[in-house]
Amino acid sequence: MNVTIRQIQAFVCVVRHGSFTKAAQEMFLTQSAVSLMVRELETILNARLIDRTTRSIQVTEVGREFFAGAERILADLEHVVTNVNQLVAKQRGRVVVTAPLILSSTLLPKIIAAFKKRYPGIDLVLKDSLPDQVLPQVLTAAADIGIGTFHRPEHDLHTQLLYKESLGAALPKTHPLNQAARLTWQDLQGVPVLTLPRESIFRELTEQGFRAAGLEVEPAFEATYVGTLIGLVEAGLGIAIVPGSATALVDTGNISWKQLEAPIIEREVLLVHRGPASISPATAAFVDFLIERTDSFLRQKLAAHHAP
Repeated sequence: MNVTIRQIQAFVCVVRHGSFTKAAQEMFLTQSAVSLMVRELETILNARLIDRTTRSIQVTEVGREFFAGAERILADLEHVVTNVNQLVAKQRGRVVVTAPLILSSTLLPKIIAAFKKRYPGIDLVLKDSLPDQVLPQVLTAAADIGIGTFHRPEHDLHTQLLYKESLGAALPKTHPLNQAARLTWQDLQGVPVLTLPRESIFRELTEQGFRAAGLEVEPAFEATYVGTLIGLVEAGLGIAIVPGSATALVDTGNISWKQLEAPIIEREVLLVHRGPASISPATAAFVDFLIERTDSFLRQKLAAHHAP
């Protein structure tokens, strides 16, 4: 039986419109071409599907039965084609990701490497940026997605929580506070503290922790990058207040990281983009992959924190 999709489409279109003329207009064909395809279909099926008059059409009982099945066939075909198109689209494309330096050097490298292995045809660009440059790049479409912690995410952007992590202290293993079973903000009274600049969200969270302990922050040093703070800790210049992800930058032979408590201060790591309508299939593939692999990253980090 050599029934074609085009013949089925012609029949369904005629029944839906109740007119050969309107069906022809929708299919961008002549009326005679549509009529011919329906006749060919009837010949193949050896059944009358439509009774024609000069003024109207009447679907036969066989035609009504065939119409229900024909609609399902076309719907299933459209679904399959859509899935294939989306699958093919995810095999190519370009995704620009922007993130602060700490996430660009800790969370993202292994995730990007694994993503490139799964989707070798997608060109993925990472823009390691200062924290305050992430949102503007997404808003201006210089980047497809941004990752970071922000004072106030823009209302025009879609946000999704990736994970939360605590602030803690990076300190030399020889420091007396490293022997404490738990470390509180109050314990840092009189200790040289190293922080990020005042405009940083981490400085804001740091001040929140000290205020809750009834203390004021008087940094011994400030630095723009977390990696610089770690270097200052290694030089013995103080204790750095940094998020848990900074442990990936720490020389575990000389420096440890301890969560600060009373209170526990957490930062939210958000994924931001311009909304679902703006996401390409390639970007959607990376977003799904990022969410999946972030869970693995967090489990590994948690295990590292509890390692002897």
